[in-house]
Amino acid sequence: MAQDKPEGTWKCYNAAMDRYEEICSNVLEEAEAAGMPQKQQLRLELGLEEILVNIISYAYDEGGKVWVRTSVADNLFCLEFADHGKPFDPLQKDLRHDDNLPLEEREPGGFGIFLVKKYFHAVEYKYEEIAGAMANHLSLWLSLQ
Repeated sequence: MAQDKPEGTWKCYNAAMDRYEEICSNVLEEAEAAGMPQKQQLRLELGLEEILVNIISYAYDEGGKVWVRTSVADNLFCLEFADHGKPFDPLQKDLRHDDNLPLEEREPGGFGIFLVKKYFHAVEYKYEEIAGAMANHLSLWLSLQ
């Protein structure tokens, strides 16, 4: 479900865990300034953590950049991520484990994107040109209510 997005400004960061707190803090400040209630900020933080940690951990074999952009339209807060790492569509398939398997046989991962899809109004992935190169572009919309 594509949403109209006003153009915000991309902020570029090194895709490294030592930048994680700074990125989170910047996004949460923007959400608070947009009037997002605390309950929704917790959901935003969940999605932010899930996507950002995955980009930092898996997008690049060796260092890279992550771009983050926020905007507000139609009572929705839009959080966008872009990276020039390996192409990966997290929405392509359900990566959750089989609930019928014993815990020791379950593969880790996959539950985070499931929660993002559950808690956010809409989630969209595109592989497109951003900043002069092909990029993974993930957009998350969360209600301001």
